[in-house]
Amino acid sequence: MKNNKNKWQLSTYQTQRLSAIPSMASAVSKKISSFMSAHRKMVDEASTFFTTYKSDLLKLKKLKKNLANYSEQIDIINDYKKEHGKLPQIVNQNSTDKYLSQLYKLEQQLKAEYKLLHSKILQEKINRFEALDHLTDNMLDLLNNQRTFSQFLGTIVLSTPLPDEEVRCIRNEKFKPIYIAGLVVALFEEVRVTRDFNNAYLNETMQDMFDNNTDSFMALEQNGLSNEVMAQYREDVLKPIAKAALLHSIGSYAPEAQEIFAGDRYRMLSVKERAKLIETVRLKSIDYFKFGIGIPQRKANTQEEKLEHTQFEQKKLSFILSFFEKDNNDNSELHKLLRIPLIYSSFMVSTKPEFNYKKIYTAYDTLKESAMNKQTDPIFTNLFLSMVGYFPLGSGIYFISQETHVIEKGIVSSLYPENPHEPICKQITRQQIKSMSQKEVIVSPNTNVFFAKTRLKSEFEPEFYTLKYKNTYTWNANEVWEVQIPALEFWRKDGTRKNNNQLINRTT
Repeated sequence: MKNNKNKWQLSTYQTQRLSAIPSMASAVSKKISSFMSAHRKMVDEASTFFTTYKSDLLKLKKLKKNLANYSEQIDIINDYKKEHGKLPQIVNQNSTDKYLSQLYKLEQQLKAEYKLLHSKILQEKINRFEALDHLTDNMLDLLNNQRTFSQFLGTIVLSTPLPDEEVRCIRNEKFKPIYIAGLVVALFEEVRVTRDFNNAYLNETMQDMFDNNTDSFMALEQNGLSNEVMAQYREDVLKPIAKAALLHSIGSYAPEAQEIFAGDRYRMLSVKERAKLIETVRLKSIDYFKFGIGIPQRKANTQEEKLEHTQFEQKKLSFILSFFEKDNNDNSELHKLLRIPLIYSSFMVSTKPEFNYKKIYTAYDTLKESAMNKQTDPIFTNLFLSMVGYFPLGSGIYFISQETHVIEKGIVSSLYPENPHEPICKQITRQQIKSMSQKEVIVSPNTNVFFAKTRLKSEFEPEFYTLKYKNTYTWNANEVWEVQIPALEFWRKDGTRKNNNQLINRTT
């Protein structure tokens, strides 16, 4: 691998953290809870930032201007004394010497006030940067292989409230940014190993980064990237993408956005209101990154190092901001990349007041249709759909077991199915009694009772399906999650998968 990064840059990469990835299901659940808590703290702090940042920046600007005025007056008086050997006469002042002393005193007071406010703003920016950086670092620990990533996303979906729970919108709003960020990172990785990007920052940053483009961050179990490459890729590419996705709607907590919500963040907006909200959120999110976070401070040994660091971090910040800027040639791919997980998340972690669980099984077709209509990028969409499959991770299915010959329950347990219509599941019943092994089951369409053809060809009569399933051939796995199905037991896998593809035909 060629590497033209400077030593001071490489020293910031935390390669030692790459092995500190939790393997236990309970650890992943705790991690997700900590992510939600960390994000919520950032949201609460952002709400305060949006109410004060304009006045703080205006005050800082005024202090700086007044300081410049005092400094200019002092210089004029001192320059006159140097040239003429005496102090000048000042209009309406009895004593120039006394007046000069007052100027010095006022200048020192303003300097102290300016320094205090400037330090406050700077420290708050550092705190925000570190909070966001820490959160994205911890998230990426759970996204570096398909197995852990499936557990990460699946745990989120299975932990969301039931459709009729009053807290559903509030809790899903907390889950949503974490869920979206995970999907965006995974989709970016899918795109990266199949094609090049047009974005200038990505081309420059990833030039000569990989020896082999097919080496994926999202390998099945453990990727083949060296610690150095993986850490650099995380730091300079994946973390900025995750940060943009995590805080894509941070501007919605500004007072200007709250005014549009009119006291209810989850109500249906009119077309005009929605258009106004989208633009407001976009502009306020840009302000948050520019004025609330900015470029991280770093001690440098030389002025050249400091300049190099500042220039590189400015490019990184500009890359993050390009997700929020209006569509142009350089950021069009980034907009298309983010749009797909945003749409998908509206099904899986919905914050709409009215929500029908069955809608999650229409997400695949909705995205497929949007790609056909060029509303989403067809290449990106197909890659995304191949990753998530037709049956969403964490969703419940019924299938006719070729072993027991009865209809069993399963929960989709892995992403990246070989066939989008053949979900990889954990079978949770045997002979319709709770039972679970460490092996996964690949359920083919001709044994999945979701499909009408399967029901017609099966040995069970139509009346049986109507009576038992009432035309509902999927089920909400959230109802049993951590009640009948412990996370620790569910996510335990031995790495083997069996095929369930032989339909028991109806006897005539």
